[in-house]
Amino acid sequence: MSEYTATVEWQCGGDDFLGNRYSRKHSLRFDGGAELSGSSSPNVVPLPMSDASAVDPEEMFVASLSSCHMLWFCRLQPRENFASIAMLITRLESWPVTPTATPQ
Repeated sequence: MSEYTATVEWQCGGDDFLGNRYSRKHSLRFDGGAELSGSSSPNVVPLPMSDASAVDPEEMFVASLSSCHMLWFCRLQPRENFASIAMLITRLESWPVTPTATPQ
């Protein structure tokens, strides 16, 4: 059985955690050595508490589905004797986001 691990590291620093005014920026490390900067989406938690340059959970979710879809399609190509190689790009055009909490 395969095992997959990821480490999420976040530090509050001197931010106002109890007042809900703290940075959501964190780091993500995967078992293969890849490392990403993560954060909440600025569409959900306003700047500067979010980091627009970091990957947010919604983006990671869409990317994981897109990656699985592409790999599944690549696996079908040789089995079905497809003559050409195609690249699939799965894109979520819009995802309605309603903030659940507004920092004070």
